[in-house]
Amino acid sequence: MQSLDVEQLARICGGADVGTPPDPSNPSFGRCGPGTGMKFLGNVYTPECTAHDQAVNDAQKKGAPYWLANVEAIPKLPAAVYSYFRARITGR
Repeated sequence: MQSLDVEQLARICGGADVGTPPDPSNPSFGRCGPGTGMKFLGNVYTPECTAHDQAVNDAQKKGAPYWLANVEAIPKLPAAVYSYFRARITGR
């Protein structure tokens, strides 16, 4: 079992943002979670979530519809999900 200090617990509960958007003009790019909805997830930006979003964008640029672009980006999803929890717990 791992103990969490108050700061770590606040991050898990949505009390702190982690990271910064790679492109401030598009706050949903690189954010962990679907777009900027689901506010309860907080604003967590990780390189892995950015890589997943980039994979979606790349597939769309090649002509894939949005839903198929997300299917094609599934291989990047486990790392993105893990990075969200890592960032929430460690702040990095």
